[in-house]
Amino acid sequence: MNSPKLRRIYKFSDTYGQSTSPLQDDADARISTDFRSFPLYEQDRDFDIYGRENITAHILRLIVQLHESIEHADYLPTPVKKEFAQTTTGIFINAAPRTGKQNGIPFYVATAKNIRIVTTDLSALSSIKEQIRSIAHLPNTNNSLYGETEQFRSSFAAWLLRDDHGLSLTDDPLAVIPDYPSDRWELAYVDRFGNLVTFTTNPKRTWAELQKKARHGEKSVRIFIGETSKRIRLTSSLRDADPDELVIYPNEDNIEILRKWDPSDESSAERLRESAYRRFHEPDIGALIRIDEREK
Repeated sequence: MNSPKLRRIYKFSDTYGQSTSPLQDDADARISTDFRSFPLYEQDRDFDIYGRENITAHILRLIVQLHESIEHADYLPTPVKKEFAQTTTGIFINAAPRTGKQNGIPFYVATAKNIRIVTTDLSALSSIKEQIRSIAHLPNTNNSLYGETEQFRSSFAAWLLRDDHGLSLTDDPLAVIPDYPSDRWELAYVDRFGNLVTFTTNPKRTWAELQKKARHGEKSVRIFIGETSKRIRLTSSLRDADPDELVIYPNEDNIEILRKWDPSDESSAERLRESAYRRFHEPDIGALIRIDEREK
């Protein structure tokens, strides 16, 4: 039986030198459109992640979800879904600064259902650990791909996205992937409009805690993202929010925080300036989120 064809390639690296602002480059939007509108098209996209390396955990979760949803999408003809099921998505993640004497962190090759991941960041795999079927790494020495002192390893390493790469890998136990903390709530992604996507392994439990802490009548709560605290209102969707207010609501497996645009003549620059991302003082991806315990 032939191996699924590598149809979509998404490369994330701190070496590409493109925009590093979340307000100018929305990988989530591009990838979601690729899957939902063009599931059989060949794709090859690059994203610079210098300074925001942690977005890749969100992207991996997204692609796992997209694979599942496309294979069962009611709007797609059965032949399209069958062909999609015979394709592979390759994800390349490179962020391995040289801080010691070794030539960077090894490149690991992880496989999930019809997804192949080459990464230097094992923590990016933590929240999809249950979906990973195998993991191995390319030794930094005597690997037939690059030399022991090669400074630009990433320009070679995406070759490992091919299942016929012909190189010798060292198998690793799945235990090399760290577990994602069950009690952690963090900022996972910032989209083009400055909306905040947050992640926790148990969003229903987190949402219940928010509802419990919300002030009676007001249905609002004060939270910290990093060191910045703001009051936000709990709602069921953006539609139910009032103009110019910060709101929080569940969205599939995530909890999102955003500011609803004012219907007045706001410019695009003003909308970004007043976004949740800016109001929380541009928090780093991975910043911890917590409810202000002073809330009664």
